[in-house]
Amino acid sequence: MGELKGTSVEITCLHTAARHVPRFSALFEAEGWEGRVAHIVRPDLLARAQAGGPEAVRGEVSQIIGSHMAGDALLCSCSTLGPLIESLAAEYVRVDRPVMEAAARYKRVMLVICLESTRAATVNLFEACAKAPDVRAHVIMCQAAWSLFEEADMAGFYAAIAQDVVAGMDVLTDTDCVVLAQASMDGAAALLSELRVPVMTTPVLAVRRAIDVARHQHIQPAAPSS
Repeated sequence: MGELKGTSVEITCLHTAARHVPRFSALFEAEGWEGRVAHIVRPDLLARAQAGGPEAVRGEVSQIIGSHMAGDALLCSCSTLGPLIESLAAEYVRVDRPVMEAAARYKRVMLVICLESTRAATVNLFEACAKAPDVRAHVIMCQAAWSLFEEADMAGFYAAIAQDVVAGMDVLTDTDCVVLAQASMDGAAALLSELRVPVMTTPVLAVRRAIDVARHQHIQPAAPSS
């Protein structure tokens, strides 16, 4: 991506947990991104969306983006806010869309979540991405995991997710793909390396999508010579 070096290209990330900032910064660096990355952290948006639904924060999210986003692309790392983000602008990147597009190529998909507020958004997105009529998804709710995330016990958080996935695989024996559907869950993938099926996470694919959007927005094709 040398053509971006020294330019003012910027990607804005909207997070609802400060823990995502170093993770996403590292991912952009690993992908060779040479533009800037700006992070907005608003945990209160998730709390209010959980209590009153995403529409309860529509006005404020729109205002935040309008006030702070001066970049070429926006990535929202919160799955609960994903549908809201896309409704504001089609080019905004919701963190789970790229992985759902990839997972929809499989027939029996396990969607793993740890917040009830993400269930409808996750299932609806997968169903929209799945074109074949015989594709099926089953949701695994990691009920006990989120409190560990809130306590910053990341080892316990990842272990709880992995335990629930393994238990789910014992029951859903025809599963051919596992999706850890929230950005916070991606660290659990390392504990699931022995599974016989691919385990997909959201952050890497979302970062790549945001880079593609930013490059498209910033780099215009040269006008044809006369």
